[in-house]
Amino acid sequence: MKDKLYDGKTAVPFQGNLVSEEDKIIFLSDQKTVSFQYSDILNLDPVGREFRLEIRNPENPTHSFIIVFYSKESYASILLGRKSLRKLPFLDLWQNANFGVKIGALILTAILAFSVYNTGLSYAYFFVPTSYDKKQSQVMSGWVRDYFSECSSPSLKSTMTKIGKKLKDEDDPFDYDIIVIDDDVFNAFAMPGGTIVVFTELLKKTETPEELAGVLAHEMAHIHKRHGVRRQIRSAGNVVLLSLGIGSGFEGVDMLENMDSLYEVLSVTIYDQKFSREYESEADEIALEKLKKSNLTGEGFLNFFKRIQEEYEVPVEGEEEKDTVNVPDFLSSHPATQERIEYVKNIISHPDYPKGKLGISNKEWNRIRGLCSPIKPKKEFKNPLEL
Repeated sequence: MKDKLYDGKTAVPFQGNLVSEEDKIIFLSDQKTVSFQYSDILNLDPVGREFRLEIRNPENPTHSFIIVFYSKESYASILLGRKSLRKLPFLDLWQNANFGVKIGALILTAILAFSVYNTGLSYAYFFVPTSYDKKQSQVMSGWVRDYFSECSSPSLKSTMTKIGKKLKDEDDPFDYDIIVIDDDVFNAFAMPGGTIVVFTELLKKTETPEELAGVLAHEMAHIHKRHGVRRQIRSAGNVVLLSLGIGSGFEGVDMLENMDSLYEVLSVTIYDQKFSREYESEADEIALEKLKKSNLTGEGFLNFFKRIQEEYEVPVEGEEEKDTVNVPDFLSSHPATQERIEYVKNIISHPDYPKGKLGISNKEWNRIRGLCSPIKPKKEFKNPLEL
């Protein structure tokens, strides 16, 4: 069976024989003889029992030559000739790999690229000035005072300021605004730039001022290490990446395309919780350093964690275990309390860790933590989703 050459000018092929030599390919025909370099090959595919070779036409780039041939030996010889031109052995390895290996390599590459991308995001905050954090603090402090009942007791405010000043490091660029809110919420949280919010329910759960000092040191560590801004950058970066990847992948599939926002939110939330656990662990570490530099004991910090565990995580005797809720570690925004207890216990057990106190007696603390004198909020918060 004769080989065929289609020159792109006519549908009738030239019939002849394809010869593969060391440095070139020759098509021999009674009507036409043409030679090509291996570098002119655009594509080479086996199709059933025949082989199709597409070659660049130097005279007319818009019309390439197509040669159909049948010899397996010629096919192998052409493959060998093409390989001799390649400078990167990896390309040959990739071309000859099976489909499963290629998919695995692509997935691994994507994972590595995503890890490198997030590593880059974790250092991006270096390019954000601290003035950005401070501006956020001004805005958020005003917002909290506008919409929540702030405790205005001078004694309580003075004590908070005293503890905050004692815990602040010399290299800390932020000024701390500690706001106590009259609400039955067992929580305290930090916002970028220096704003710390403490709820009265948390104050009631502390038995000593050293316990509160541990909590404040933890929240100050979040601000000092700029966890808020770092989390904003990472979250925004991952939303953009997942939006581009998932959105493009769902293009043209109406149902899935409309659901991509849900997938983006869920994916980023789960991934971002991991960052939260990292930041919480770092904040515990920095808090213990702050307490040590301030010559304050870490026993209060330890006792606070123990109380959380006893009151919120250990089932009450006689209570059915099924009524308790156990949050899986991978969805928790904080490390396991027992892990935190063991870590704090290990650090403060060192002989050089201080045992100093704040100089506030338990009797005085019981009086101060019960003070509030709440101010009525200036504005009423309205849910924009409610009609």
